[in-house]
Amino acid sequence: MLKNLQSRWRPAGAGGGGGMGGGLRQMGPSGFLVLGALIVAGWFASGVYVVDEGENGVVSRFGSFHRLSTPGLHVHLPTPIETVRVERVTFQRSQQVGFRDTEDRPNESLMLTKDEAIVDIDFTVIWQLSDRPQDFVFNVRNPEEAVLAVAESAMRETVGQSDLEQIISSERSSVETRTRDLMQATLNSYEAGVKIVRVQLQKATAPEAVIEAFNDVDRARADAESSVNTARGEAARMLQEAEAYREKNVREAAGEAERFNLVYEQYRRSPKVTRERLYLETMERVFGGADKIIVDGRSGAVPYLPLDQLRNRQGTPAQ
Repeated sequence: MLKNLQSRWRPAGAGGGGGMGGGLRQMGPSGFLVLGALIVAGWFASGVYVVDEGENGVVSRFGSFHRLSTPGLHVHLPTPIETVRVERVTFQRSQQVGFRDTEDRPNESLMLTKDEAIVDIDFTVIWQLSDRPQDFVFNVRNPEEAVLAVAESAMRETVGQSDLEQIISSERSSVETRTRDLMQATLNSYEAGVKIVRVQLQKATAPEAVIEAFNDVDRARADAESSVNTARGEAARMLQEAEAYREKNVREAAGEAERFNLVYEQYRRSPKVTRERLYLETMERVFGGADKIIVDGRSGAVPYLPLDQLRNRQGTPAQ
């Protein structure tokens, strides 16, 4: 650029023996003004930047936080007056604790439980920037190491308040939730600008020396749950049968009561006839299966007794 300006403003026929210093002296005031304008324009153009969707620009002025930039095209005062650092605020990042891909880290994974047992725990922390990315930019030097240290400390505290059997079986989700809440509280106290999305237990096992005993406990628990479910099904079946029996008896009792009411209504209208009918029905029910002939003396008729048939009927059981 300087050479082009020098050749442009050099008088016709002037030689190049004067070097660059001679050329600049020959540019004159107008050349220096153009050169200065270009330098200033380039300096201001260096303050143009773009923030993509899901990002925030953290603008600092003389090293101190000044403002946040939302997605779009923006301009800041050129360096060193203002600088900008663009961060992905919605991007979820992960931190592994106790392992790195296929490599085990026993110094991070082995922890002591409340009942003084050792448990081997591997877990993953999912985190992202909070709604104050300026805290993340200015207050955290190495965010991955900070999240790792807080995660390990929180998990050790949570495990130290729980029994081994609860951690490896019944309260895994509770361990995850308590660790996440404890991590968030700690990072908030540091004003780290980090939001813990979730904590996922990848592995929670007992030491090799007692792993078979805990497997027996798990199998026994599964058998107990199966027995309980079977007993509940049997109890439900018995309740259904009892309900059906009760319903049957209630319906029969209701039918008997209705029949009695009908008989009573007939008796109330014709008591003599009803008494006679009840008497005959009762006699028929009592003597219907007896091997005797009953003659009503009130009829006034001389009965014909088939003695030969009666004799043969009495002789058959004797034979």
